[in-house]
Amino acid sequence: MSHGYATYGDDPEFTQEYDYPDAVDPTRRDLDELFAAVDGLRAADDRLGQDVADLAERLESGDPHHQQDRLDLLGRQLERLRQQVRVLERAVRVSDGVPQADLDDVGAETRALAAEAARWDDLHKELVTKEQRARYAEEIAHLDSVRAALARCDADLRDVIGVLASTDRSSRARGDAESSLRALSTRRRTMLDEEIPAAAAAADQARLALREADAVEARVVPQLERAERAWHDLQVRLRTRITDALGSNALLPVWFGHALGVAPPSGTSGDAWIRTAASVLAYRVTFGVTDQALPLGPPAGEDADTTERRWTWRARLESELDDLAL
Repeated sequence: MSHGYATYGDDPEFTQEYDYPDAVDPTRRDLDELFAAVDGLRAADDRLGQDVADLAERLESGDPHHQQDRLDLLGRQLERLRQQVRVLERAVRVSDGVPQADLDDVGAETRALAAEAARWDDLHKELVTKEQRARYAEEIAHLDSVRAALARCDADLRDVIGVLASTDRSSRARGDAESSLRALSTRRRTMLDEEIPAAAAAADQARLALREADAVEARVVPQLERAERAWHDLQVRLRTRITDALGSNALLPVWFGHALGVAPPSGTSGDAWIRTAASVLAYRVTFGVTDQALPLGPPAGEDADTTERRWTWRARLESELDDLAL
């Protein structure tokens, strides 16, 4: 009776070579009972899964609301059965002496990499954005445009003065020139007293802000590059840690099985699976998550700021896990 597992007790040659005392029999019976329980749950899982499939096919032929309620109930029962199967299979493997992989125990060096990588967001916030730099450039350019408007006003004033000097007081052209002179003089005074000083002050502030932005960029960019290298190295380490555990057939943590199953899917989705697995482990290492049931730890509390990096990262990971449809 193998139940899909390799057991020494099923090997006649092994039994002949080693004679165990009767004290081992209770352990052997316990294992056999576990195997039988797993097989029974698997059979129930298969039957219930078929019931769900049959009911889904009949949804359109009967009362949709009643059928949907029944389908939801069967779905919940199926999920509970699958959970029981996973728990029993884990117990069987533990009883068989399968080594357990502690993915969270990454060591001080890897935790230091996670801490360095975690600085990226705060460092990036110190940089002046391209949009803000563009606004500073607009402030500087505005001063030039106001000065150009003053130059045009001065040219118009010279033209009006020329008309006044060459026409009689009684002519219509002179009357128009006098009105233009008053308007242009008022406009010139407004630009000199208000617009140009304001534009000059804004431009000075913009130039100062750009100089400060350049200084911050010179200081922060090297740190950002170190944080990016740390993130890359962290991902490589954690990905290798997970693939090594998979390759050794070690028993993966409960939280890992809940979030990702026990093995990557076949096909092109396998790479997305391992990337997400490494990111989930990076999240746990970064924020010190030790919960053995919840892969990302408890959700944000009512008073938590959900715009903080921890919670926005968690939301992205939850979306990625949903996309894997495991």
